[in-house]
Amino acid sequence: MRVLHTSDWHLGARLKQVERLSDQLRRVEEVLTICDKREVDLLLVAGDVVDETSPTKMPALIERLGDLLRPRLERGLVAVFLAGNHDRPWIFPFLQGAGDLFSGSAESARLHFSSKPELRIVKARGGERLRLMLLPYPWAWNYSLEAVPGATAADRRREMARAVQGTADGLAAEAASGEKIPTVLVGHLLVTGVESKRHELTESEDVPVPRTAIPNYPYAALGHIHQAMALGNQSRRYSGSIERMDFGEMEEEKSVVLVEVGKGDLLPEPEVVPLHPTELFELNWHPGDSIEEKAATVPEGAITKLRIHMERGMSPQAIQSQAKWLIGPRLLFPPDIVPLGGTTGGHEAGPALDRLDWQENVRLWVGERVAEADPLRTQVLNAVEELIAEEAQA
Repeated sequence: MRVLHTSDWHLGARLKQVERLSDQLRRVEEVLTICDKREVDLLLVAGDVVDETSPTKMPALIERLGDLLRPRLERGLVAVFLAGNHDRPWIFPFLQGAGDLFSGSAESARLHFSSKPELRIVKARGGERLRLMLLPYPWAWNYSLEAVPGATAADRRREMARAVQGTADGLAAEAASGEKIPTVLVGHLLVTGVESKRHELTESEDVPVPRTAIPNYPYAALGHIHQAMALGNQSRRYSGSIERMDFGEMEEEKSVVLVEVGKGDLLPEPEVVPLHPTELFELNWHPGDSIEEKAATVPEGAITKLRIHMERGMSPQAIQSQAKWLIGPRLLFPPDIVPLGGTTGGHEAGPALDRLDWQENVRLWVGERVAEADPLRTQVLNAVEELIAEEAQA
């Protein structure tokens, strides 16, 4: 069976005030085109599928995603989506219930949204069968410590990591006692020892599980880490995100993994297939530069971050207004302000800069009050960016 492994679509996630859904869906279309060209039987999406939380925007997102999936499902593609930490608890039941929006009744059996640990057997259009061990993100697995006096967040994470190990062992035993067909693990997990970028949670904030929790199956399709990587050998992989989520990922290449699974083992070595993510571009302006000439260097379609280097007493208002007009809605706003003359931060650059940096003060204030480990942190920060953008346009 030919399998395409991808993860971390984050549909609906924004970068400051810039809407990313069209970028994200272009990558989804690219992924599905690879499925078409390479005659993929099974699409595995290993978590963090939907970031959108606005009820007014969800219908359009679902309709656009359905338009992309429907013709592939009709041609026999099987698609399995796993819940990650960014997928709200109500999202997957809602999507499964809305299956008719993605496919007709005849194709509904080819579309699965899994938000609980389970074994599932899928059947390819050619008749081949594959067992999936599905391990969604574990935050919702175990609530017992909430009632234990003195239990800390660290206690809870350790208990949940043990629950992941125990669940994986139990499912592996069940699979071993069942029908003798190949098994692939699909998990949205942080494996101990994997260095994650700043967009993901660290081991001290997350639920790191030991590598021993990953059974020795022909393939382990992992999500949660945005950087594509193999864990020791090519049969255990993070596919990485399909889009660059922020400027911390500006230089990262994005890809999916094409895998062929036969009876017992991988056939050829997994193939990493490159994607073409949206370009993120940094633009630096210094006193004496022409903002028109600088703006002309911005690649078409790039999301741009402007960094204005200012001397004390200067106002960035004219430069940022011109840049916004020249570059358009793909310019992150407000720009970064870098004071010249030995100061180290926008808040040390004098009243002219402080007055124009209220947006950053709001971001800092909210960011300090919403914990890094809070599952709603991304949604809160996105809501702040929407409010800032609305105020800036008023």
